[in-house]
Amino acid sequence: MPISKLSSPTEELIFSASLSDAEARKLQRQAANEQLSRVYSGVYAAKQSEDELKTLVRRNWQRVVGGVVPGGVVSHLSAMRGGLLESGEVILSHPTSFNRKILLPGVTVRVVRGPGPLPGDLSIGTTGIQFASRARMLLENIGRKGDLRASEADVEEMLVAILNSSGEKALNEVRDQAAALASPLGAEKSLGRLRTIIGMLLGTYSKGELTTKAGRAVARGTPVDRERLERFEVLAAHLRTVALPHIERTLQGVARQNAAFLESYFSNYVEGTKFDIQQARDIVMNNKVMTSRPKDSHDILGVFRLAITSAYRDSPPLAGEEFLAGLESWHAEMLKMRPEAHPGKLKLEVNYAGTTQFVDPALVRGTFAEGSALARSVPEGLARGAYYAFLVSEVHPFDDGNGRLSRLVMNAELTRSGASRIIIPTLYHLQYVDCARALTRKNEPQGFVQALAKMARWSSQFNYEGLDLLIDEVRKTNALEESPVEFQLLNLDGSRAA
Repeated sequence: MPISKLSSPTEELIFSASLSDAEARKLQRQAANEQLSRVYSGVYAAKQSEDELKTLVRRNWQRVVGGVVPGGVVSHLSAMRGGLLESGEVILSHPTSFNRKILLPGVTVRVVRGPGPLPGDLSIGTTGIQFASRARMLLENIGRKGDLRASEADVEEMLVAILNSSGEKALNEVRDQAAALASPLGAEKSLGRLRTIIGMLLGTYSKGELTTKAGRAVARGTPVDRERLERFEVLAAHLRTVALPHIERTLQGVARQNAAFLESYFSNYVEGTKFDIQQARDIVMNNKVMTSRPKDSHDILGVFRLAITSAYRDSPPLAGEEFLAGLESWHAEMLKMRPEAHPGKLKLEVNYAGTTQFVDPALVRGTFAEGSALARSVPEGLARGAYYAFLVSEVHPFDDGNGRLSRLVMNAELTRSGASRIIIPTLYHLQYVDCARALTRKNEPQGFVQALAKMARWSSQFNYEGLDLLIDEVRKTNALEESPVEFQLLNLDGSRAA
């Protein structure tokens, strides 16, 4: 096929360095005759408009930059921001080819003086460039001002996020790694400032002042989200006085397995992992991962494992300072086949549901420590299970899986107290979310608690001994439907679930 005819995605760009001299000269002639678009010396693309070429280069900036400046390291502000900046610039360190600005369609490469790859730097595939390690990136951004660098507040916020996500050990490791890199980077002064900030965050250094509110809160101790704690107090006070049903039920053997399947099916479906119930049955009961949807299949299996396996099934994490560590281990187990979901790792950025902003990453540990301790003041069983469900959901500590985890912790408390586990079916999920939102936005707990009491009664009426019969019964209640406008959730006798 002639070089000028580019069709497959891997041929979007051609680099003459990988071709023979004759082929390279042919590319030059085709570009001169406007049969190809020239990106840069030695880099070509199929003929296209200027805007299309800019989009192509931005989408493939790592390959293009690697071809133009091989051996460079994405560094300074670019490393802090994840690579290409919003302005279209990328900052690259290079030991010999520096102090220049390379203009590409849609991308500007600023090459600054700095060492090539150092220990800890990450290779960006086969592009020919590397990405600065976390320790290197922090040293390159702190201690000096200029448009190449992030602000000290940005550095401090990242250190707070590392501390919150991975603990003091991770922060100490960053400090040690930075010490080993300071000399080759010529960043001894930056290392001193980095050590000072880390010391203040860990409480081992008292001189100086932190820049951010989150950093100052960490230095004072374990910071909390006071607004959320007040909301948890409102819920706990309501749960101490309201009369809730205690529906005793202990399932064994096949019935336990079938109930865990149904719990996992609905808990995933309402979060967007949608399977036909018979497909989900095949995944769980026959361990048949769908090749077209392996991630979704593992989501179904992950919740099922925790719903059926002790101690996840019957022992919620210990309330107090140990609660979060337990929750992290649950999350790691639930999503262990989903590494892209960061199993067991706390979020590093604030997450949202619509306009609702969940707890800031810097406040997660303290909020869980105090919020879970408050659970001890709530009656055991459904009341405490409801409290746990809202606690985990309202903090939203992970990037993914928070809703599923909140229901698993709730049900662990129910099983521990000998009560029937709660399943929230597809048809009722929107109403459940509306009730939780009223508690989040208006501090109104009644609807949320009543919704869970209603689902406790609904979930307890089924015969879990046979899966075919169970699915038929659930289908008759309209639980598998999605539209509460067209359908009502029913009991087995045909009456409206209430």
